[in-house]
Amino acid sequence: MGGWQLEPFNGSFYPPGSQKGFRKLEYYSHYFDVVEVNATFYTNTLTRSNAHQWLQDVSGNEDFKFSVKLFRAFTHSMDAKQGDVKSVHRLLEPLAGEGKLVGLVMQFPYSFVSNEANRAYLVKLGKAFSQVRCFVEVRHNSWNSPEMMDFFHENGLHLVNVDLPKFKKHMPLTGIARGDCAYFRLMGRNAKDWDRGLAGAVKRTASESGRYLYRYSEQELREIAEVVRTSAMSVADTVVVFHNDPNGYSLLNGYQFRHLLKHDKTMNVPERLLTMYPELEDFTSQEHLPAFPTEATNG
Repeated sequence: MGGWQLEPFNGSFYPPGSQKGFRKLEYYSHYFDVVEVNATFYTNTLTRSNAHQWLQDVSGNEDFKFSVKLFRAFTHSMDAKQGDVKSVHRLLEPLAGEGKLVGLVMQFPYSFVSNEANRAYLVKLGKAFSQVRCFVEVRHNSWNSPEMMDFFHENGLHLVNVDLPKFKKHMPLTGIARGDCAYFRLMGRNAKDWDRGLAGAVKRTASESGRYLYRYSEQELREIAEVVRTSAMSVADTVVVFHNDPNGYSLLNGYQFRHLLKHDKTMNVPERLLTMYPELEDFTSQEHLPAFPTEATNG
């Protein structure tokens, strides 16, 4: 999922109350093996101490890994300083050192079209963060050509396969799997509300704009699963991140998607999510993980 501190998760995933010391990331890591850190898009003030705390939180899941979203000053406002580069490296180093880093996600807006200046900027950015895998998400289909796929590959950049509403000149869902990893970000297909309420300041949560309010149908998930399966055949790692978070749809679709790929009928699903979406019981283990503190306190 695209973060663990997401407001919709409070109503559908986390226990309704928690005792002092309850750690959301720790709880999350009992159910999932990867998270895309979204807070780093909005601030570049997180430090090594934050990374070490995250590592401690997920220590109960040896398979758990992080992908980290790049600070928006690099991808949107374009006013990042050299100090910002150093800050990103300081945060990534503990995660990479423990083998827990998938890579750095550079998500550009629709306005970032393919032209000479923007391509040169990507090359520069890739060099600045060449110590880690760099995943680039571009949303304008001017990037969608064999020449541009070669451009990414030749410069050591991994293209994110992004699923967007099918309107304007959005990138179509691709299945690019070059190098050692394929990365998919599924944003939903809410064309009606995609551009509504986005003028002015960048929105901090998906629920503020409504653009990510979308529930993938079973047929849509099956079609996406075929693309993912094909990509996964040629790489060691495949990452799929759902971002349709309102109403907990990313959680629901995430479990449904995992079942489609692995045919796993013993998945562990939190009781609260099962109550909201009882259809998950068809392929869910009834042996749930030990209960976390659920008594509401002021702690």
